[in-house]
Amino acid sequence: MANWRQFSTMLPGIVLGISFFSGLQPLAHSETVTAVSFQTGDGWRIAGTLYLPDNLSGETIPAVVLLTEPGWVDRSIYDNYLSRKLAKSGMAALSIDMRGTGGSADGKEFDELSPEELGRLQLDVSGAIKFLSARKGIDAQRIAIVGSGVTANQAIGEAVQNPAVQALVLISGELSPASMDLLKSRVEIPVLFVAGKKDKKSLQQMAVAYSLSENDDSDLALAVGHGTVMFSHTAGLEEQVVQWLGHNLQGLGREVPVTFQSSDGWTLHGVMRIPEGAAASSKMPAVVLNHGAKHDQQTYYHLAREAAKKGLVTLRFDWRGKGESINDGKGVYGVNLSPQDEEKIHLDIKAAVDFLAAQKQVDAARIGMVAATLSCVQALEASLGDPRIKTLVLLTALEPTPQAKQYLTTSDAPILAVASREDNNYQRGNLADSTRQIYELSKSKHSQLLLYDDAGRGSEMFKVKRELQPMVLRWLTEKLAK
Repeated sequence: MANWRQFSTMLPGIVLGISFFSGLQPLAHSETVTAVSFQTGDGWRIAGTLYLPDNLSGETIPAVVLLTEPGWVDRSIYDNYLSRKLAKSGMAALSIDMRGTGGSADGKEFDELSPEELGRLQLDVSGAIKFLSARKGIDAQRIAIVGSGVTANQAIGEAVQNPAVQALVLISGELSPASMDLLKSRVEIPVLFVAGKKDKKSLQQMAVAYSLSENDDSDLALAVGHGTVMFSHTAGLEEQVVQWLGHNLQGLGREVPVTFQSSDGWTLHGVMRIPEGAAASSKMPAVVLNHGAKHDQQTYYHLAREAAKKGLVTLRFDWRGKGESINDGKGVYGVNLSPQDEEKIHLDIKAAVDFLAAQKQVDAARIGMVAATLSCVQALEASLGDPRIKTLVLLTALEPTPQAKQYLTTSDAPILAVASREDNNYQRGNLADSTRQIYELSKSKHSQLLLYDDAGRGSEMFKVKRELQPMVLRWLTEKLAK
């Protein structure tokens, strides 16, 4: 369990449930509506309607695929509901008629489809995503799917198979047992479940499905009626769905691969994630994410996504000899990287701070750090004498060096130090003790120490203790606020 006595000052303001970041308000757009069609992998022609914002600034935008209830309603159900509001909020929307319905009947009604043909409904969804992804201006890595009735199964199936799918909305979903099981397999996908409060069978199923989704941003919305017609019966439902999609799709921001140089000549590779609307807003706080010795920058993929929802620019990168930052002739960390280079990782972190501070979206006076294991001490060394660093989160820190001790005893920047009590390294001793030492050396009266039982080490603690990531994000948001 956590050491709540030492960490209790962070708890009173925690808000249960979904809390949307409101610092960046979506711009209002007008929309362009176009009838489109595409062929699926098995040759079926699918008809659709594409809704696009028509006054974009040239940046790529996320997109939403809207699935009808085949054999019951066609895609026109979305014309007055969701489609236009999604486009007005800056997202593309593609509503489609599933095979056998509306413009996709192709001479054969849905009720006439054989079991084998019904088994190919998934191809309609994957074809829609392929069609969207090929269009200029669409961010192929930020797609959401809205499924209604039986098509909620195809929405889940596509989300599990396709990493481009980042969020789901399931309306009165008629889910198979297999779909229920699949909901638990990709915890990173938030799901909004919508059901009529008097539609007891559907409500029960959506409530059970909601209980299976472990994503913190999943939610359950109650409405009036059943299926997509609930939008016409429930005031505010449309706006709620659009807002939820904005938070979980637009809120992911956009990723930009970057390279930069350390002062001693290493070329370092990373990924910067910029929150949506950054170009039109005031400068934002930013965070450098430093991996540990046994990881690379991918360890912070999920943290960076959630940080963007909080309005934080992030830079995750591979330090020298790791991941993509392997320079010809200079060695690989853990293989043949020289001890001298291993001791200079702080130069890579300083270069990352300099690079991030130079970006036009970033407030250079509000930069934070997250570091794990070996990079904790290196991050402290890199922060020495740098007033831009306003806070550090250290996940299982090693014993501090003289330079790290100097930073800790002279800087007012608050430290959040986290470790697991049982974490012993046979060469370095108990790592909870070294993490505690860093906390005790910190000059800042606002520093905090969080000690767990059986939480693992470094960034791995995010997987073991689900509450840790929201705590870290709250810490960063508060400490980097103006």
